[in-house]
Amino acid sequence: MTSSASLKARRPGRYSFGMSDAEESRAAKLHREAIVIDLLSQRAGARIFDHYPSGLRADLDARINASNNIYERYSIAVNWPYDMALSGQSGLIYDWYREAGLSIISHQLPIFEDPLQGIDATPYLDGNRMRLVTTAAEMRAAKADNVIGSFANYQPLVSIPNDLSAITRAFEKGLRSLMLTYNSMTSVGSGCTERADAGLSHHGVRVVKHCNELGVIVDTSHCGPQTTLDACRFSKKPVTANHTSAKGLFSHSRGKDDDCLKAIAGTGGLIGVLAVPAYLTDSNKPSIEHMLDHIEYIAGLVGWQHVAIGTDWPLQAPIEIQRPLFSPSNADTGFRAEDALDVEVNLDGFDDCRDMPNITRGLVSRGWSDEAVIAVLGENALRVFAAVCG
Repeated sequence: MTSSASLKARRPGRYSFGMSDAEESRAAKLHREAIVIDLLSQRAGARIFDHYPSGLRADLDARINASNNIYERYSIAVNWPYDMALSGQSGLIYDWYREAGLSIISHQLPIFEDPLQGIDATPYLDGNRMRLVTTAAEMRAAKADNVIGSFANYQPLVSIPNDLSAITRAFEKGLRSLMLTYNSMTSVGSGCTERADAGLSHHGVRVVKHCNELGVIVDTSHCGPQTTLDACRFSKKPVTANHTSAKGLFSHSRGKDDDCLKAIAGTGGLIGVLAVPAYLTDSNKPSIEHMLDHIEYIAGLVGWQHVAIGTDWPLQAPIEIQRPLFSPSNADTGFRAEDALDVEVNLDGFDDCRDMPNITRGLVSRGWSDEAVIAVLGENALRVFAAVCG
C-alpha cells in the first residue's frame, strides 16, 4: 500500500510542463468549461483504494477473498467504490471524478446470447451523481446539470452471438458502442494479437450493419488491421477506435497503422488515444508526454477533428487482483509476453483519473488552439455520438 506521506506529496493534474501563469489560467478555463469525455474509462484507477480508511479496505478485502474467480474478484473491486457511495460510507469515487473534471465516462454492458440471462442495470447510475447517457444531447444535459454521464460499451472477450437480437436487447438497456473483437480471433473477425489477420467474417459484416441500423457505434480498438479496414468499408456510419495508439509512432500490436487511422477518419470517425504505457513507448520512464506525442501524430495525419481521449488506464482494482487477469498466461484475454503489458506501470503525469487536466495542460503547452483542445476533450466525440446515436 502507498504510504500516507507519498499520498500527501502527490499533486494530481500538476505535471510539470513549464507553463506560464497565463497558459495555466487558459488551460484551467478550457478544462473547466469543456465537456470532457473519456471514451474508454477504467474509472478512477487503482490508487483510489489507498485513500479509503482501513476499516473500509477490510470490507473490500473480505469481499474479494470470498471468491476464487479472477473475473468476479475484479468485478467486485471495480464496483466496490460505488457500493461505498450508495451505502453512504464514502463518496470518494465521485469526488475524484469532479477533481478530474470528467463529464462523461463509460461502463461495460455485456451481450448475452440467452434472452433469459439478464443484462445487469448499473446500480450506481442513480440519476443524482451519475446517470446513463445514450445521445449527444443527453451528454450535454449531464454537463449542464453537473452530473457525471456514463454510456455503455462492450469489449467482448468471447464472440458476439450469431443471433443479432442479443445486440438489440443490449441496445435497449443502453449499449451505444460495441467493439467487434478483443485480441484473439472470434466468429466475427481477427483481433490485434492473433496470428492470422483474416478480417471480418460474414457474421462480422452482419454485426456491423446491425449496429448501423440500431444506432450503436462500431468500435475497432482491439481489432486486427484487416478487421479494422473491413469495418470501415462496410459501415455506413462513423467508426471508432476509442482506445488505441499510433503504430507509426511506436510499433505495438494494440496500435493502429496509418492506413487504419486514415480509414477510420475517412468514415467521419474517431481515434481515442490511450494512456497505457506499453502501447505508447518502450521508454523506462514513460510519461504523459508520450501520450501527447501520439495525439499530435494522429492529428497531424488525419486532423485533430478525428482525435479523442480513451485512457483505458489505470485499472480500478488492487494490483494483486489485476495481475492474473492480464497476465500473458491468461489465454482468455489474448495478451502475449511481447505485448509487455504491466499493470504496475503508469505514465508519469497520468497516475489516476485526477490527472485528466494534464492532457489539457499538455496540449496548451504545445501550442494547440482552444478550438482544437476542446474538440479533442469532447466535442469530436459528441459529433460522432450525434451522427450514430442521435
